[in-house]
Amino acid sequence: MENSNYLSFNEKDIKNIITASQNNKLVFFIGAGFSKLSETESLKIPSWEELINELKEDLNITNESDYLKIAQLYFLKFGEHDYEKKVKSSIKELDPSKFHKNLFDLNPHYIITTNWDNLIENTAQEKRLAYDLICSDADLANSQLDKKIIKMHGGFQQHNFVFKEDDYLQYSQNFPLIENYIKGIFSTCTIVFLGYSYSDYNLKQIVSWITRISKATPKKYLLQGEFDLAQNKYLENYGITLLYPIAGNLSYGRLYESFFEDLNTVIKPEKLIVKLVNSVKNESKQTQKQKQKDSLNEYLNNKVVKYFNDKISPLSQYQILLPELVRNKLTNCTLRYDGLDIILDIFDNDQNNILTNDYSEEIRDINLSYIKYVLNDDDHHTQKFLSILNKAFITKIQINDKLEEVKNKSNEIQEYFWKKMYFQYSPNDIEILFSNKKYDSLLKYFSEKVTHYLKQKNFIMTTIYMANYDYIYNSLKSKAINEFHDEYQISKEIIENTIPFDYKNKVHDFPEIVQQDLQKLLQFIDLTEIYKAYYKFHTESQKNKERAQNRKNGGISWSSDEYTLRDKLYPYVYFISGNDLLIENNSETQQFFESIILESFEHYLIEDKFSINQTDLFIIIKYCQENKIKAFAKKLIDENKFANICHLKPKDIVQLKQYLLKALNNICKSLGYKEENINRPTFINKCFSNILTVLGFVRWNHKESEQIIDTIIPVYKQRTLSANIYENISYFLYVSWKLYKTSPPNILKFIDITLSKIIKKEWNRFDNLILDENTLRNIFAVSMNTGYKYNNSELLKDALEVIKKDQYESQQYFVDKLLLNIKHIGSEGVKELVDKFVNENILNLPCKTPYDYILKLLLIYYGYSIPTDFIKNLKHFIDKNIPDSLLNVDFLHWRIESQLPELLKYIIGNKDLDSKIREQFQSILEQFEEKTKSSLKIKDS
Repeated sequence: MENSNYLSFNEKDIKNIITASQNNKLVFFIGAGFSKLSETESLKIPSWEELINELKEDLNITNESDYLKIAQLYFLKFGEHDYEKKVKSSIKELDPSKFHKNLFDLNPHYIITTNWDNLIENTAQEKRLAYDLICSDADLANSQLDKKIIKMHGGFQQHNFVFKEDDYLQYSQNFPLIENYIKGIFSTCTIVFLGYSYSDYNLKQIVSWITRISKATPKKYLLQGEFDLAQNKYLENYGITLLYPIAGNLSYGRLYESFFEDLNTVIKPEKLIVKLVNSVKNESKQTQKQKQKDSLNEYLNNKVVKYFNDKISPLSQYQILLPELVRNKLTNCTLRYDGLDIILDIFDNDQNNILTNDYSEEIRDINLSYIKYVLNDDDHHTQKFLSILNKAFITKIQINDKLEEVKNKSNEIQEYFWKKMYFQYSPNDIEILFSNKKYDSLLKYFSEKVTHYLKQKNFIMTTIYMANYDYIYNSLKSKAINEFHDEYQISKEIIENTIPFDYKNKVHDFPEIVQQDLQKLLQFIDLTEIYKAYYKFHTESQKNKERAQNRKNGGISWSSDEYTLRDKLYPYVYFISGNDLLIENNSETQQFFESIILESFEHYLIEDKFSINQTDLFIIIKYCQENKIKAFAKKLIDENKFANICHLKPKDIVQLKQYLLKALNNICKSLGYKEENINRPTFINKCFSNILTVLGFVRWNHKESEQIIDTIIPVYKQRTLSANIYENISYFLYVSWKLYKTSPPNILKFIDITLSKIIKKEWNRFDNLILDENTLRNIFAVSMNTGYKYNNSELLKDALEVIKKDQYESQQYFVDKLLLNIKHIGSEGVKELVDKFVNENILNLPCKTPYDYILKLLLIYYGYSIPTDFIKNLKHFIDKNIPDSLLNVDFLHWRIESQLPELLKYIIGNKDLDSKIREQFQSILEQFEEKTKSSLKIKDS
């Protein structure tokens, strides 16, 4: 059954030749008979026998049959010039045949020929292919190209052609490099002899070389028109396999046509399987025996399954797949996105089915046959295909009206991926090493991965880790040439001891069977696919928003896949993150994810809709910029729109809550992996800020809210590297209160941490910035609204003791920025401590700076008694400095022009204030306003 009538030659032999071609190990050995394929009716090439007969006629001898001796006698009798002229006359000016062109279509590494004509090199030039032409040892010694055309019998141009007896006897002396080079080729390459007869002397010489080579070498084939048992046995003895047409003797031209047709069919698996299926079906129709029909069907199933296994095999090398990669392999099918379901639509040839760009009636039948087989069986072939579908997150297969669920086979790869989705990192994970700038560890890790996957012959993951290695190397290289870069020294040291893989060139050494898949992968690594996807998705997004706006304005506009944009985006996130592609850190990749997810939210919002899932949250937390998130969030908070448009199902809310709590816990844990020498926020800090921004939009119960605060608290205890984190803690409290009027009492622990940092002398400039920007305002505001009281008097007392030992300016600072706020929400004991500190250390000290007056006014506003002579001194201060000193640095810094009258108005507005005191402050306010007005008039004039 092997072959039936769909190929002219043995399929296994043809496949061996194709495999050699794909692995850059194919060599064609060309004899005189191949040149005869270029003959025309008017131009014929004499055979060796015909040329020898001409020599015999000139020599006037009839009883000599040794061809080499006859050529030698001609040389001796007529001399070198006439001898060369005679032999050269046998060469005709012919054009290369189509078969010469067919040779190069198979990408041979070498073409070796015993011919003297120029047909082969002319073909290479015509096809603009880079091959070195070797006619002598000197040519070989000077050759620079990997691919070569070797004219082992020399040529007329260098007057070294091999024909007479001495040429053959002295070949090893005249062509030692070429002889040894060819012998080396025999040891490592698959050889196909074309244009040689069984009796060809050149073939006999070559056979003698083969006998001296190890038997464990690639196959060698001789193409002949028919099978000859004796000759076959003879050739087998010398390690040569006879390649002949199965159907029997063919004409010379038809022999080569059939040979190259078979090669062209087998090199295209799709073409081969179609021919095979048609052949087996025809044979099945012709037989009446059911047993034979069953045997044919089983044979056909096995072939179809093998065809698909070979086709999808490179995809199994990925950890996570894009669904499009599966669709492109199968062809004649489409993908549909329905929420978190990705559906693979398999089409038959029903006239009502969709026409695809790659439509093929035969392939649709074959696809259908294969899919039905794997869905109804449970063997290792099925498991392999299901594994591919699982990696691509394809959950269902649609065949006509029947929808089949794809079984989910959980594995280590998927577990590894879901850990990433939940930000579950360890100190040695890529993300943490990258954040901690552990470049040497990253390079070592990637190098070990390359070695590991090369051993497994997993060329996809090998390429990914080589690219990652080069990504780090190139990043360090750019830093190592900039002396002012803070990583200059470490980058220089690593670069000096590191060699890049140069992955773009290395991949060309991998087998041909994976080259197409590798080139697709390279388009991701160099961001080409990211740019293409962004353009496609952005265009689709704009159309979606136009449709929604049109409907909102009363028009009619609709598309069946209008709400699938995010569903199409998710696989790109899974693919890049799940395969450890470092392009995840490129701004282009992150902007792609960010812009498409936010554009999709904007599209929904046009018609007051909102939808979100776990993957959306992952993208927001990991890839989006905080300011972009907050800009969109503002639209949800304004007029409390979020509560009115977000209608998630209870089970979905539970899942999102669980995800956020786990992600928050893991992110906080990962913050603890930061190295002490890293003084800047990392991507984990970014994730922490982003998840805090999101948390407030969820309605948490009391226990969950306390859990969140308890998870955040350890982070707040760490050394402060940025005010950003604390702004987002405050933002979380603000949104939660704004939307749901809820907040847990343990938010007061943030005050404990703040005071502890003062006590332990861990306070730094970022902590100052937090107080300066009033970042903790929402803690105080929420505490006031909920009636929470701060009552940790002992901790406050210890902090006040430390503050008391600071300089006066520092004491003022903490009173202004922290202690008054604590008093506002404090218990009686806390209030007493703050009051005592203020009265003893701040209130009654003389005012020397503009800030002294501002702080005293603030204290009076908070109910503290008016210090002796303060009103008189304030009048004097205004009279002396206003307006002349308003542009003074201190006056500008403390915003005297705006803050002083503002505080006066607050104090005057106090109903409990003594009327005489109110009048005095009113007088001071009027004095200030008059002076500033007069200043404006002078400026105007």
